[in-house]
Amino acid sequence: QVTHLPRERFIGMVSDARAAIAAGELEKVVLARRSEASVTDGALPDAVDMLARLDARFGSCTRFALFRTDERGERVAFLGATPECLVTRSGDRVHTEALAGSMPRGESAALLASDKDRREHRFVVDAVVSALEPFCSAVTHDPQPGTRELPDVVHMRTPIEGRLRDGASVLQLVGALHPTPAVGGVPREAAIRWIAEREPVPRGWYSAPFGWTDASGDGSFVVALRSGVVRGSRVSVYAGAGIVRDSRPEAEYDETELKMRAVLGTLAGA
Repeated sequence: QVTHLPRERFIGMVSDARAAIAAGELEKVVLARRSEASVTDGALPDAVDMLARLDARFGSCTRFALFRTDERGERVAFLGATPECLVTRSGDRVHTEALAGSMPRGESAALLASDKDRREHRFVVDAVVSALEPFCSAVTHDPQPGTRELPDVVHMRTPIEGRLRDGASVLQLVGALHPTPAVGGVPREAAIRWIAEREPVPRGWYSAPFGWTDASGDGSFVVALRSGVVRGSRVSVYAGAGIVRDSRPEAEYDETELKMRAVLGTLAGA
């Protein structure tokens, strides 16, 4: 059994976001929704088996998992397969990327030709570069985006490189970058407030930084997308879409459905 946020509710949220953009309150905001699957007959696959399923289906993505016991003594797993690097630091070298703008798999040419998706993508590129510049002597990226093709969707992608000048740790860089406009919006604080006031359920760990660091300050963090929370016989999966002034509400719902379906099916074994 699967429960979703009603399509009309999400479409209404997108329409409200477009109105806020038209009024000058926002330039971009990323809206997320949750679907939940429960098993009444039998049980969900073991969380380790779910991670293996993600590995098999999304081998080109970063697979991740966190296991813990909650305050009621129930085992909880947060796991996923994300395509998005938040930041990697190795010595004075910094690598990150802008990953924003999506279409169904096979539509790379149409994605690169889309003014709406290029605008959405550019917000992320500009924000990432601005966040890194105080720490770096140089920040470089290709002038034109490329694409990243996944089993379900294709994303617009721009790799971004930096050279540190002051030895900032990877955690300092995470703090400066997160949330990028790929999961939050522009302006950042206004978008975060808008999300907190209007999304029907809290995101929890979804879209959070997930990674590692060592004693020297090196490390690597991803953005916890294409992810779900497994608790008992329930699995909750989240997906989002970036809204700009010419977003079409129905198309944005369809984008979240496309992202969500593959992960929910993989985790729930359907």
